[in-house]
Amino acid sequence: MIFQSKNPWSGEVLAEFESFSDDLVGKKLRLAEEAFLHWSGSGLPFRLERMAKLIQILNRDAEMLAFSMSEEMGKPLLESRAEVIKSISLIELFFEKAEGWLEEMPVKTVRRTAVVRPEAIGGVLLVMPWNFPLWQVLRAAIPALCAGNVILLKHAPNVFRFSNKLESMFLEAGFSEGVFQDFHVGVPQLESMISHDAVAGVSFTGSEAAGRSLAALAGKYLKKSVLELGGSDPFIVLKDADVNRAAQMAASSRMINNGQSCIAAKRFLIHESLYDAFSSKFIEALAEFKPGNPCLESTRLGPLARPDLVENLQRQMDETIAMGAEILYAMKADFPAESPFFLPVLLGNVRPGMPSFDEETFGPLACMSSFQSEEEVVRLANQTRYGLGASIHSADDDLARKMALKLQCGTVAINSLMRSDPALPF
Repeated sequence: MIFQSKNPWSGEVLAEFESFSDDLVGKKLRLAEEAFLHWSGSGLPFRLERMAKLIQILNRDAEMLAFSMSEEMGKPLLESRAEVIKSISLIELFFEKAEGWLEEMPVKTVRRTAVVRPEAIGGVLLVMPWNFPLWQVLRAAIPALCAGNVILLKHAPNVFRFSNKLESMFLEAGFSEGVFQDFHVGVPQLESMISHDAVAGVSFTGSEAAGRSLAALAGKYLKKSVLELGGSDPFIVLKDADVNRAAQMAASSRMINNGQSCIAAKRFLIHESLYDAFSSKFIEALAEFKPGNPCLESTRLGPLARPDLVENLQRQMDETIAMGAEILYAMKADFPAESPFFLPVLLGNVRPGMPSFDEETFGPLACMSSFQSEEEVVRLANQTRYGLGASIHSADDDLARKMALKLQCGTVAINSLMRSDPALPF
């Protein structure tokens, strides 16, 4: 099987990668087993020395990495640079905190004193998405490596060129061969990898369907697993909110990575008294995201990563409109015919039962709904199985905090953008 790395703006094939043979996969898995014995026993100071070198390399190659990810998956260049900076801050955090986090913790029991000791488990298979090709890998890999585990990376095929660069950077930083390995494999080869003794756990970020398959394989072979399967974050605007500020944040949040972010705001729940004013300001903000070449600094909206993503968004929008939603705004702009663009659209009167409310929309499709009471907006916000994050916008911090406790999601931002943070659970 041949995997292609393709520029979504121009359609140019940037690189081709042949799928690893089963023999090569087996050889690399055995190498991971050998590397784990050395790496897990090396001691944290030794591991942190390599982390420090990796920080230097990321700083040195920041512009190259940013351009490479924009070219390969369409993220606007300014956002790619921000991703590199955030990834460096992640490593710096663990460089500072890992020693304390990995200390033995004494525990007094009834008859004796015991210690709880964090220990490495072996090889961690990372099955990672294309939308944040550096951050998603490092946020899973760095803590695991600090603890003494080794990493086996299976990145999304459309960013294999980027994952190839990552392995080279780890080797340059002094991580011994086998500690961080990049695997060019297809989905059918994952079962043989997960079943292998070299793999002790799996970390996956992606779709529900793929998550179910990975979870089933992890369960079948009794391997630890961590799954992050997307979000449909509510963006709640209460009647006392600053409409101008909230609308600007709404556009920024919806348009993260061309709208292709699990933590982006997707369902905009607006108090009925502010609905018209908010929609007007929201449209003004969305109109600023003009399509262009993602490798240019001036570009705020790049293409989606693949044509099938455009097709799915179009289906969700068409079906939602057919069920009674209305188009409040649809951008008109030129872009190359070969580029998989979905121009920003704002739908109004979107309710539960409509695809754009019930499903995760992965692209610049925004959906607005009105509400009358606090009880109603909490019910609407929680009416999803994608409970990843949320944001609440209000002049009353106490009210927002009380409402946050009622939302069934992982993280709630108040009067700010919903973002992941290296120091916080996600």
